[in-house]
Amino acid sequence: MPKKKCKVCGKNADSEFCFKHKPRTKIPGSTSRDVLILEEQPSMRDFFVSLWKKRPHRSELDGSFLGNEPLSIYFHHILSKEKYPQAAFDEENIIFLSLDQHMNVENDIYRYEEINKRRNFLRIKYKIS
Repeated sequence: MPKKKCKVCGKNADSEFCFKHKPRTKIPGSTSRDVLILEEQPSMRDFFVSLWKKRPHRSELDGSFLGNEPLSIYFHHILSKEKYPQAAFDEENIIFLSLDQHMNVENDIYRYEEINKRRNFLRIKYKIS
């Protein structure tokens, strides 16, 4: 499939926008106006918010502060929720990343050693070869 260009920055993208500029919607019923999450997974919102309350608001790769609001871009499924739906709501399958780190791992899933270690652990846990 030929690559498209992001309408905002002109970088290669799979749709009209690159990952950085992909439109996101507010969490319905949220008390904060800035909390964003993808609309197609309404139950994922509660899962992400519960993780946000449990963990430090820092990248799990370099410790950089992510802010005070749980944006969907900070949550990365190590095993994709589309390919491995049984792991979609597994807390061990989620890693907190900065926007740049998330974009990097979306472009190259093997880029970060920490994520590779966790992926290997999850493959054993779920008996994935």
